[in-house]
Amino acid sequence: MGKLTIKQEKFCNKYLECGNASEAYRYAYRCSNMSDNTVWNNAYLLLQNSEVAARIEYLKTHLAEAAGISALQIIREHQKIAFSDATRIRNGWMSLKEFESLTDDEKACIKSINTKQVKRIASNGDEIVEEFVKIECYDKQKSLDSIMNMLGYAAPKEVKLSGKIENPAVAPVVIQIDAEDALSIEKTPPADASSA
Repeated sequence: MGKLTIKQEKFCNKYLECGNASEAYRYAYRCSNMSDNTVWNNAYLLLQNSEVAARIEYLKTHLAEAAGISALQIIREHQKIAFSDATRIRNGWMSLKEFESLTDDEKACIKSINTKQVKRIASNGDEIVEEFVKIECYDKQKSLDSIMNMLGYAAPKEVKLSGKIENPAVAPVVIQIDAEDALSIEKTPPADASSA
């Protein structure tokens, strides 16, 4: 693949992001003096350029690379959740820490924050407004499972196949050997190659 110009590279990235060649062309090139038809034609011609087309196809098949995402980044994000501790966002049992005082890793574990105000009348007749804050964290077990799968630590899963076998002649053969047969097979000496 040949080297693209900076504008062609910008066009490819924007086209991958939005899927609209005219919008991508306007993003990469100066089009203030061009009619919509001219932009459309230029964008079409750019898509026909073999180097540009090859780059777009490469980016489509390598989305993670194009986005700058690596497996290590994904594992690190799951790691924040999987090994998080909800007690780190509290000051004791009943009160929460100020959101700004939380670390980025602690904030990353929070799925949602909901507040609710409840008005009640105190015994002296004053109106009291109580605010309740509910924090929901991401599922630790799901993140642990994702890490296990990504690292290959998960146990193999049983897969049940169903359906009709089209060609029974090539169907897999399952041989069951009981313990006595297995012992006699192990004791059988290998055939001597010289006697053949």
